[in-house]
Amino acid sequence: PARNGPGPDDRLTTIVLTTEIEDLKANPDRNAIGTIVDAHIERGRGPVATVLVQSGTLRVGDYFVVGHIYGRVRALADDRGQSVTEAGPATPVVVSGLEEVATAGDIFQVVNSEKSARGIALAKLQEKRTNEAAATSSPRITLEELARRAVEGEVKELNLVIKADAQGSLEALRGALQKIEDPVVAIKIVGEGVGAVTDSDVLLASVSNAIIVCFNLKPTPAAEKAAEREKVEVRYYDVIYKLTEDVERAAKGLREPTYRQIHEGRVEVLMPIKIPRMGNIAGSRVLEGKVSRGGWAKLTRGGNQIHEGRITSLKHFKEDVREMTAGQECGIGLDGFDSFEVGDTMETFRLEREEI
Repeated sequence: PARNGPGPDDRLTTIVLTTEIEDLKANPDRNAIGTIVDAHIERGRGPVATVLVQSGTLRVGDYFVVGHIYGRVRALADDRGQSVTEAGPATPVVVSGLEEVATAGDIFQVVNSEKSARGIALAKLQEKRTNEAAATSSPRITLEELARRAVEGEVKELNLVIKADAQGSLEALRGALQKIEDPVVAIKIVGEGVGAVTDSDVLLASVSNAIIVCFNLKPTPAAEKAAEREKVEVRYYDVIYKLTEDVERAAKGLREPTYRQIHEGRVEVLMPIKIPRMGNIAGSRVLEGKVSRGGWAKLTRGGNQIHEGRITSLKHFKEDVREMTAGQECGIGLDGFDSFEVGDTMETFRLEREEI
């Protein structure tokens, strides 16, 4: 379609004519229903929401449900900030009376009684919790589980529940977190919302092994108790880059450490020596460098490497020693291997952790 010229005007004229011919009108004489356009916490008023009424008439005193939140309209304000007592179809209005901050895009619906509102909200809350638990039913992640996944090539995840004081802050926070790129760990936002941390947030974080990060919010006693009960970590920030720095550090902490091999020496096996209750160790001569107990060795036979493992024992005659140097003879025990043969050689090395 054309973006300028006669096209848009013709289209608007068609819409107006169709509305008049078909008598397309919203019914003002029914319980109001609308959509949350924006929601945030306002000082002195608590959670408020801007609702675009789509049908019916919204009045002060009406009971309502929005998502899993229910309440009663305490006050209404028009787009100029003036108090009003009702708002009809196609009217944006700021609603006070919510217990929690609603989510933009949720449906706002008036019902006939507080009992009805409570029942609908409870059913939606239970449905939400069931869906969240089903979507995140993986077992609690431990360091051992992360190590297993790393070995198997699976992607690790750092799960977050993010909370902010207003919808705009939440969007800025989400955008900043989505820009973080880590070569190993996937940063995943499993839940988000505006306003103080609730029981639902803590429950979601618990079942999804997530931490909760909050921007421009203060801790509440209820949130602290819930987090302590569910053993969930909640962090509060007032500067976004501090928050993202901590998330990057947390992701780095989940990575499997990588190591580089530092050459130490070379050893020749002179003869296998049988040790009671230990099996065979390698009677050896250190040709160059050194060999250290607790270090590592690659064993080669006929030009082919046949084993790599930790040096579990190092003996000089019958004495345990920490290291032996070039020209000395010693007995070497390797983890998981004792089939030594005369003429085998070992390259000895240590592992040094690398910073990623």
